[in-house]
This record gives sequence, structure tokens and C-alpha cells, in this order.
Amino acid sequence: MSKKLIVLDLDGTTLRDDLTISSHTKKTLEKARMAGHEVMIATGRPYRISGLYYEELELTTPIVNFNGAVFHHPRLTTFADGYHHAIDLQVVRELLDFASDFPLDNIAAEVQDNVFLKERNNSVPDTFHLGTENIVFGNIRDAIQTDPTSLLFFGKIDQLDLISKHLDESLANVISHHTWGASAWPAVEIIKFGIHKAIGVQAAAKTLGFDRKDIIAFGDETNDLQMLDYAGTGVAMGNAAESVKNIANVITASNQDDGIALYLEENLNL
Repeated sequence: MSKKLIVLDLDGTTLRDDLTISSHTKKTLEKARMAGHEVMIATGRPYRISGLYYEELELTTPIVNFNGAVFHHPRLTTFADGYHHAIDLQVVRELLDFASDFPLDNIAAEVQDNVFLKERNNSVPDTFHLGTENIVFGNIRDAIQTDPTSLLFFGKIDQLDLISKHLDESLANVISHHTWGASAWPAVEIIKFGIHKAIGVQAAAKTLGFDRKDIIAFGDETNDLQMLDYAGTGVAMGNAAESVKNIANVITASNQDDGIALYLEENLNL
């Protein structure tokens, strides 16, 4: 059997609903690594709140953060193949000006692992406060002086729908966006145009010497679509969105039922 590059989304995929990795999944991933396969993470999270899982799994591979906007190697001080695809600062300022007409709950911007928040309130996930000692609060437009990795608008669904419509009509060739409509903190997340996880996975495969056909990628949400489509084998979790199941080659058990471990045990003879 050829060696595989196993690519893991985190939330809803590798992580159970309580945001932990089951011992079954952890042991199976370790067996895969011992058998010569490589394991890596591709997540929408920044590294400051995905690094703990990277360390828990004892990985030695590059990692994809911000849905493909950042690709780096945590174990190396210099990494020639790394990249950071940020949003043009002028575009961000125009978006902030546009959003000022809406009574949004909050606005957040991230420059890799640096966080900027407009308001001090509970309108954003607790994870925004993890992994950083200094969060800048206040006028984001004035505070940010460099191209940010992502921009997020938090608010009511009808407000976010109007913002999404504006993005599609006016900036579709400049930025990409998706909505966290089903979450406890509805938001529109914006990153640079054309960025998605498959870009980072492709870079990782090149760096690690894997052919596309030897990539196995696991995911559950719409931000995993391009990654699962790119991989030689795209595996949707049992709890995945229907669009993800439709594009995947295989559907495994849910994140609560060790879907990753069950698939790898059966298909990699672990």
C-alpha cells in the first residue's frame, strides 16, 4: 500500500462536540503515523487555537490555518514553502465603512494570531480570547495597519444576509466569504479571494512528496468542499452537511462515533 497523507479538519470532524479528541481516534492516528503515513491538520481556526491539538497529536507536519489563508510549519523556525494570503487593507477599510451602517453585535479582525475586536462583549466565541495575551479593542479601522488574514462581522442573520449580498455584488472578485449561520454566534467570515483549504493541502502535498491520489481528507462543513474534492479520497463525516456528503467519495461515521478511526482502520489495515 502506498503511503497516505491524512488531512484532518478539526471542528465537527476530528473533534467531538465537547472539542476533545477521543482516545480511539488519537490511537488510530498514531498507528497510521507509525505505519509511515503522514497526518496533518487543515482548519479554519488560527494556529493559536489549533496548536494545542497539533501538539496533542504529536504532529511533525505543516498545518493549514484560516481555511487556507495561512500555511506554515510549527516545528521549523524558517519554512520556505510557507505563505500568508491576506486581504488588502484598503478593501478591509472599505468593508468596515460599509458595515458601519449596520447595528452589528461585533466586528473582529485577525492578523494571523493577533486579534482586533470592536466591542468588549460576549458576542464572539470564547476561542477568540485564547492563545493571545493582547487583544486590541476599539476602532478596528484605525488599529489595523497591515493586511489582515480575516475579517468577521457578527450580528443577526438578516443583517448578515445583506452584507453577504453586498459582498457578492461588489467584491466577488476580491474576497471570499462564508456564513456561520448555524452557530451560536452568527457571522460572515471574509478572507482573500480564491482562498480555500485545498490550496494549503496542495502546498503540503508538494512539500511532503505526496501525489494527489494518495491524499485522504476528512471534513464536515462547506469550507471543506474544495479540500475533499481535491483529495484523492474525500471522506465526509456522518454529521456532515449534505453538500459535503454529495461531493465526497466516502461517508464515514460521525465525529461523535470515531468516524476517522473507523475509516482508517478499515482502509489502511491498522
